Amino acid sequence: MPSLEGITDRVRQAVGDESGLDARIKFNFGEEGWLFIDGKSVPNQVHNTDQESDITIAVSLANFERIIDGQLNPKMALMTGRMRLRGDIRIAMRLDKVFGLAS
Repeated sequence: MPSLEGITDRVRQAVGDESGLDARIKFNFGEEGWLFIDGKSVPNQVHNTDQESDITIAVSLANFERIIDGQLNPKMALMTGRMRLRGDIRIAMRLDKVFGLAS
């Protein structure tokens, strides 16, 4: 079972100081908490607070880990309802590069 702290550390490393996201992205893991990426600040920040964002992505923590591990295609997760987006989908597409999912 993934931990929020472990996932946050992995995302912080993937995002780095300058991700090129130029957006604020919030992941809603339900009862397991939040993951917020501030890609507009320099250096970029990653933490576990519920803040105003340009896009909110609702997904279970387990499915999020499967996505960043390359075991679950994010587009398939979206089509099958395992992940839901609210906001500009083009911002979500930028995450593919950050997590090494872009082909």
